[in-house]
Amino acid sequence: MKKLITICLTLSCLLWSCGSGQAKMGGMVNASVKETREKEEHNLLVEGDSYPFLLTDYMNHEFTIKEKPENYAVMSGTFLNLWYRLGGKSVCSTDVDSAMLDEAYRDEILSLPSAGAVYNTNVEKVAEIDPDFVIAQMGVQSGLASGLEKIEKETALFHMRSYSDVIDHIRAFGKILDNQEEAEKIISEMDSKKEVITSKLPDTPKSVVILYVTSASLSVKLDNSIAGDVAAILEMKNIASDLMPDTIGSETTPLDVEYIAEKNPDMILVTSMISSNEAAKKTMQEQFDSNPVWQTIDAVQENRVLYLPQEYFLYNAGHKYVDAIEYMAKGVYPQIYGELDE
Repeated sequence: MKKLITICLTLSCLLWSCGSGQAKMGGMVNASVKETREKEEHNLLVEGDSYPFLLTDYMNHEFTIKEKPENYAVMSGTFLNLWYRLGGKSVCSTDVDSAMLDEAYRDEILSLPSAGAVYNTNVEKVAEIDPDFVIAQMGVQSGLASGLEKIEKETALFHMRSYSDVIDHIRAFGKILDNQEEAEKIISEMDSKKEVITSKLPDTPKSVVILYVTSASLSVKLDNSIAGDVAAILEMKNIASDLMPDTIGSETTPLDVEYIAEKNPDMILVTSMISSNEAAKKTMQEQFDSNPVWQTIDAVQENRVLYLPQEYFLYNAGHKYVDAIEYMAKGVYPQIYGELDE
């Protein structure tokens, strides 16, 4: 009995310790978090040299693509620009911010029937349109996929967040849309532009914190976010790299202003999911003014704050991902890459 009590007390202490360590951004760091993220593999795969192709999505579901798509539904704005760039069409989608769409096919995409918000897509509406195949976004549209599977509507879950994800999707879409030559051309151009940018990086990288502003909260982005990935490509030190995510797989960690003040990063980068980039600036200025701890951070005092546009850092820029890399490079190192165009 004494041994049992001792074991229970030990477990209780361990659980309390882990819980309290994750409660704040500056709490206990899980040493395996970064290693686990680095070991994550991209599961998106399209096998074969010609139709039929075998598609394996991010949930390891397998689908046979028998011919070039004609009646597909691409249900997330994250994929639409790239899908249309490679010659694809969609029979419907979800509500998409026009500012995020490439001008070449903006009007065509905006004219598509909408099945509601990306995070609350109407399954019945999609079923009514009756596409042959559905491409949805993993996580935010996993419920849509489950609903469509119940009515035997094939739905693949894709996940495009980082530069390497974009390359995976260009190759996959190139095969599915029978446009592999153009896909490889796009990849070659992106890699070349990226190499030009990274070849100019300074020997001493800057440290950054990446804040994430929404209408309801303020948190910090990790390396597995778009902004975190771009910062890593530019060899910046994200002071939140080793911290625990909000939940397993999350790209954010709770805000701890004292921790940021302690680390005193060279730059503050701000991403947002709010009505506009201007609204994000206003919200952050209110935060800086209301909490005196912010004023102890050199980057705040000296206005070294870079607001990252939603068209690059909220939605994945797809084949224009290098534009996001260039934007951050100019914002952080204007003496090397030139000033940003306001």
